[in-house]
Amino acid sequence: MRKLKILLCDPRHSTIGSHVTSIPIGIGYIASYIKKKIKNIKVDIILEVDPDKIISNIKTFNPDIVASSNYVWNSQISNFICSEAKKNNLNTLCLLGGPEFPAGTGARQIENNYKDKTYDKCFEFMLNRPFVDYFSYTDGEVSMIEIINKFIESNLLVTEMKKKDVPIKGWVNISKDKKKLLVGEYIPRVGLDGSVKASGRDEIPSPYTTGLLDKFLDGTLIPAFETARGCPFLCTFCDQGLDMSKITAFSVNRLMEEFWYVGKKMSQIEDGTKTVDIFDSNWGIFEKDVELAYKILEVMNEYDWPQYIQCLTPKSNRENLLKINDKLKNRVQVGLSMQSINPITLTDIKRKNWTINQYLEYVEEIRKRGKNVSSELIIPLPEETKETFFEGVNFLLDNNVSPNVYTLMMLCGAELGRDLAIKKNNMKSKYRILPKSFGKYKEKIVVETERICVGTNAMSFQDYLECRNYSFILRLISHQSFLPIYKIAKEFDIGWYELSKKLTELIQKEEFEGKLKDIFNEFCKESLNELFDSEKEAIDFYSDEKNYKLLKSGDIGDNLIGKYTAKALLEINEIVPTIFKLMNSEFNIKENENFKKVSLASEKWLTNIFMIDKIFNDNFNHETKYNLKIDFDLPQWLEREKQPIINFFKDSHYELSYDKNKLKYLRNELRILSASTKEIALGKLLMQQTGRDFSSFEKEYSKIN
Repeated sequence: MRKLKILLCDPRHSTIGSHVTSIPIGIGYIASYIKKKIKNIKVDIILEVDPDKIISNIKTFNPDIVASSNYVWNSQISNFICSEAKKNNLNTLCLLGGPEFPAGTGARQIENNYKDKTYDKCFEFMLNRPFVDYFSYTDGEVSMIEIINKFIESNLLVTEMKKKDVPIKGWVNISKDKKKLLVGEYIPRVGLDGSVKASGRDEIPSPYTTGLLDKFLDGTLIPAFETARGCPFLCTFCDQGLDMSKITAFSVNRLMEEFWYVGKKMSQIEDGTKTVDIFDSNWGIFEKDVELAYKILEVMNEYDWPQYIQCLTPKSNRENLLKINDKLKNRVQVGLSMQSINPITLTDIKRKNWTINQYLEYVEEIRKRGKNVSSELIIPLPEETKETFFEGVNFLLDNNVSPNVYTLMMLCGAELGRDLAIKKNNMKSKYRILPKSFGKYKEKIVVETERICVGTNAMSFQDYLECRNYSFILRLISHQSFLPIYKIAKEFDIGWYELSKKLTELIQKEEFEGKLKDIFNEFCKESLNELFDSEKEAIDFYSDEKNYKLLKSGDIGDNLIGKYTAKALLEINEIVPTIFKLMNSEFNIKENENFKKVSLASEKWLTNIFMIDKIFNDNFNHETKYNLKIDFDLPQWLEREKQPIINFFKDSHYELSYDKNKLKYLRNELRILSASTKEIALGKLLMQQTGRDFSSFEKEYSKIN
């Protein structure tokens, strides 16, 4: 009997490090479900993420089916892969599926009477991809089974399938006369019978315990788990905001088998990543998630793995995530995603945040656990003005919450990426490259871009740029390394928001000089220059060999907040004195002798405690120890800050040393992120570690007297 050969792809560009660093659990589920359901023909499946290996496999494996994920970060390379497959063999069935599609995810139907012209947009999308035979608009596990059976019925001939001009359940394709979009009937996702506790997704065999993902368990990619699929919320900025499908889940027992399997393998890799990704949209929203934490703890106790769990904070039942974190040794990412503090904006984007009191209580709970509290803000959302944005930042900073500001992505599958919302809010768009999402394949440069919003009827383009440029200073001083200065400022009644604004004004003055000014100016310039009026203009620019060379070197095209925050932190010994000097000159405390002592001692401590620069330097003596004398005991005050500050004005003597284990851990994480420059690698690491304890970047210290 002839084999059916399938190449399942989740392509990630890795020219200077990858935008996505997790194990491809999505195609793993699809592969394991195919293995279970397709019985009338022998199936041979290859799973791959590396575009070069995918293209090589097209030639050597000669697959009957090439199926690829289609996200905003890999849409162009996925299309290119389909073109290569067709060049190799016109009879190869080329399939795409994923959220980067005008119908979004979870659509129940695609009709021609939508106000947003979704049908027409999907038709145009497919016309622009002539090498793609079908696009899955429902869950990949069920739609793949449907189309594989149709392919088998057609004797593995694409021409036979298409000549019938009949839609296939779960898929869309272009009609033979190229005049309409054929839309197959919706297929419900696996596991919709009963409640979440019914664990209907156990129908899908584990791609881990069946060995399908073993090739990726080498320590270079972060193990990923999806305990439940679906989202009950309709946020307009998210491509899952249109998912009307029910949430389905795996059982706790099934997930524990996977954690034990992966934990054992990862514990045997000395230099492998110690992190785990939970892909749920709202991990912690169900009680079963708390139950799972008790089981994960058993694995953690056995293997000391994972050492950190990345996840999205649930939009309700957030207390559950605190329970999970407490059970799992304080190793879980806990934060908040406010998006905006403006109630009108929140109503418009279909988000309902907590009351201020609820929010502050939760913030305090996070802080009790020694975690840096952060919250996402997105600009420019509908009805958000420059003034309401700054009011929101002021609120967060006043409560010691680090705002992480992101530019709104106008995802084609999200409500705010559709014509109706764009027209209503007078949204102005630009295009820019997605960080690290590019490469050259068979001499062709392939670049991924994103469409972003840079203005609305409430926020002008110039206002957006002002908020965007300020967001760099905001991210920098909100970094946990500056937390001691924040606490000092609070002690002396210096508003952190006011300080951030004065610092931004100071470095823009012509007479101000220094590395911080240079870094800020570079950020502002690159933030403007990365914007293009059209996708074609952006792709043409980066496809020029001269500009592509700059991409590869990291001079352009990276995540700018991460890149420039890293640049600034590598110069922290200059920036700390700048902030203290600003506090001295702008806040009427020149004559305060207590502040003078605190600032001098703290500046001395903070310019000696970090070992950020040594992460990239193997040529120094790790055994070096040295003494530091200060006349204000900052470390002790930070531990006991509720005591009067006057109690800590005393001569203190500390011994500082380098921690080999910390350096080894950080270097290993940076190695996994492989990048062209240390700033890009460190920037990526800092973005991943938002909300984590920053003590891993500190030297060890002990008090001598």
